[in-house]
Amino acid sequence: MKIEREVIVDLLPAYFSGESSAATRALVEDYFRENPDFEKFARSAGGALESLKVPPPRLDPEKEKLALERARLVTETRSSFFWLAVISTLMLFLFRIQNGKVIWIVWSASDSGSGVRGPVFIAMAVFFWLFYFYARSRTTPLPAHTKFLWMATFYSLLAGLFKIENHKIVWLLFRGDPSGGIFLLAFALALWCIYFIQRWQFKRTNI
Repeated sequence: MKIEREVIVDLLPAYFSGESSAATRALVEDYFRENPDFEKFARSAGGALESLKVPPPRLDPEKEKLALERARLVTETRSSFFWLAVISTLMLFLFRIQNGKVIWIVWSASDSGSGVRGPVFIAMAVFFWLFYFYARSRTTPLPAHTKFLWMATFYSLLAGLFKIENHKIVWLLFRGDPSGGIFLLAFALALWCIYFIQRWQFKRTNI
């Protein structure tokens, strides 16, 4: 995943001073390899870096550490939700060969619970792609409580999946054996509790 330019700019003073950590040097040099034009511009700015709108080069270990940690968290969040989105999407196309025919595992009408699996995996894929693109648009890490808010909302909506059958609402996860739906509701409730705790802690530390 690509690092935002603002993050790299934050690391340049320590990098050009020659006193940055090995992790910082690797991160900046990887970005330079992917963006040769930016590398030329950054190096042409010399020691002053005024044109990059950053403070004069001065070793600030704490700032370097925070910038590097921010880059790591941003990248990890994007990468995690990207692969979750890809896996959820690919699950929709799982198949097996049975009696010389292709059987789509998620959509097979012969399998018990197939009417639930399809909508569930579609919902998961859509959710993870939305979360990925949202995280991709950010240059700062998502607060912990925001992640739990998204997850709690998603699993609450997932538990509410339904279809109209014979003019009646059928809750997909509660028909037949409702244990799956009950477990999902309990999981969503736990996520909501964690969200409110994390939100309270976040507000408390930012007063």
